[in-house]
Amino acid sequence: MSDTKADGHHARVRFLSKNTHGTVKYWGWRSNLDGTGTTKNWSTTASDSSGLFDIGIQVARFEGNTLLNSCTDW
Repeated sequence: MSDTKADGHHARVRFLSKNTHGTVKYWGWRSNLDGTGTTKNWSTTASDSSGLFDIGIQVARFEGNTLLNSCTDW
């Protein structure tokens, strides 16, 4: 995940999953606190005892722990 905007805020990303019953799980946020022009990479795995039906990602701008705006894609 890259921080491409010189706005003084930091970028976060998180994994989303939906099980076969439609229940959405919001996984933990990963943060890029290193500033504009920096990129962070993570590896992850996901499982759900009810199965995984849909996978998504949410990216956001934060000021401290306050979410300023975000977008989600499934």
